[in-house]
Amino acid sequence: MGIIILIGFLGLVTILCFRAASVKKSVVPESTQQDLPEIDVDGVANRLSQAIQKATISHTDSSKIDWKPYQAFIDLLQENYPAVHQQNKREIVNEYSLIYHLKGSNSDLKPVLLIAHSDVVPVEKSTADQWEHPAFDGVIADGFVWGRGTMDMKIHLLSILEAVEMLMANGFKPQRDIYLAFGHDEETRGELGASAMAKIFEERGIEFDFVLDEGGVVADGVFPMLKKPMAMVGIAEKGMTSIRITIKGTGGHASMPPKNTAVGVLAKVIADLEKQQFEMRICGPVKEQFERIGSELPFYFRLLTANLWFFGPLFKRIIAKTPSGNAMLRTTTAATMIEGSMAHNVLPPMASAVVNFRLLPGETVPDVIQHIKNVAGSVNIEIEPMIGDDPSLVSPSDSEGFARVESTIHDIFPNVLVTPYLVMGGTDARRYETVCPNIYRFSPMLIEQSDLDRIHNVNERISLQNIERSVQFFHRLISDL
Repeated sequence: MGIIILIGFLGLVTILCFRAASVKKSVVPESTQQDLPEIDVDGVANRLSQAIQKATISHTDSSKIDWKPYQAFIDLLQENYPAVHQQNKREIVNEYSLIYHLKGSNSDLKPVLLIAHSDVVPVEKSTADQWEHPAFDGVIADGFVWGRGTMDMKIHLLSILEAVEMLMANGFKPQRDIYLAFGHDEETRGELGASAMAKIFEERGIEFDFVLDEGGVVADGVFPMLKKPMAMVGIAEKGMTSIRITIKGTGGHASMPPKNTAVGVLAKVIADLEKQQFEMRICGPVKEQFERIGSELPFYFRLLTANLWFFGPLFKRIIAKTPSGNAMLRTTTAATMIEGSMAHNVLPPMASAVVNFRLLPGETVPDVIQHIKNVAGSVNIEIEPMIGDDPSLVSPSDSEGFARVESTIHDIFPNVLVTPYLVMGGTDARRYETVCPNIYRFSPMLIEQSDLDRIHNVNERISLQNIERSVQFFHRLISDL
C-alpha cells in the first residue's frame, strides 16, 4: 500500500513539474522604433500645460461644478488642433462632451472608437500645500508636467488629438471610419458624457470593431518576481456599488444609555462585514494574466500558476497578501463613511454607514445586498443602494482589436510582456458595451509604483518621455488602421 501511495505521489509531482516546465515562452517581437515619428515633445508639453490650467473639476453634486473651464477646454482644443477641427466633423453632446468623426474610404470595414475624458477629480484642500507645484498651474519642471489630470487623463485625450493633427497635416486619410469620443463626467459615472454618446451610436446603428479607453499601463517593478515590464491591457473592469446601512436605536441622553446603542450595533455590523469577506476567486482576466506571464516567473511560482487546479488555494493566499492582490481575487469591502449623533452627549435615534464594494466579474449588486443581509443575521438593518454598476463584460483577448493594441505596444515599448488585465477602478469604457464586444483599456505610459500612487493623489505628474511615447502610440495605432 505504501509503495502505491509513493508511486502516486511521484506521479503527481512529475505531472505538476512537467506542466510548469511546458509553459510556452512568451513571444516578444522586435520593436520597430526606428520607424516612429518624431514628436515635438516640448510643444506637446506646453499644450498639455495649457490643458491642465483649465480646471475641469467634477463633483458628484453638479451644482458645485464651475462649467467655464469646461468650455475653455473645448475652445483650447479647437485652437490647438486646427487640422482636426477643419477636416473632420465634430459634434457636441450635452454641452461639454465631444464626438469627432474621421471619415474612412472603405465602408465595408468596421469603425474603431478611441475614447477619453476631460474631467478631473478635485484636490483636497487639506493637501493643497503638499503639492510641489500648484495642482492647476501645469508647471513644466524636472522633466515632468505637473498637475491634476496629467496622468488621469488629459495626456491620453491630447495624445489622440496630437496624433490625428500630425497625420491630417500630412494628408492622412483612414481606410476605415475612426471615431473619437471625449466625455466630460467620467469621474462621476459618465451619465451625460459616455452614456449619452453610446446611446447616439446605438441609435445610429454604428457597431465598432474595437474600443480603446484608459486603463492598464506598462508597469515596471510592480510585480517583484517579474523581470520585464508588464503592459496590462484591461479586458474587463470590476463593478462598484456603495450601500448605506442604517441601524435604528433609542435616542436620548448619553448618561443613561441602553445596553446596545445604534452606533455600537452598527460598528459590529461593519466589523463583521470586514471579517466575513466575499470568497476569493481566480476570475478569467486574472487567470489569463498569469498564464501570459508564467514563462517569465521563477520556476517555483510557475509551478503554482501552471497548476491552479491543484495549487489554487495556495496561490490565492500568496497573492492576497497585498491590497492590490487581494482586490484581484475578490469583491472588496471598504467602509468609507459613518454618521451618528450631532452632539457628543446625545444618543442618536439612528446611525448609518456607507460601505463601498468593488465587484469581481461574476458577482452582482443584488449579490452584495444578500451578502450584507447574511452577515448582519438577526440584526434589524435598513439597506439602501446609493449607486451601483455590475462588473463589465469580459472582452476576448484573441480578437483582432486586442492584437492591434498588442502590436502597437510592442512597437513603442521594446521588451515588454503584454497581458490581459482586470481593471480595479471604473472607466467610461463599460458604457459602450451596447455597440461593441471588444473593449480594451490601456494608457500608453511606462510607470513605476511610485508614480502609480500619484493618480488621484498629491503631485500627479507625467514625464516628458511618457508624453512622447503616448503620442507615438496613438500615431502608430491610427496610421495602421
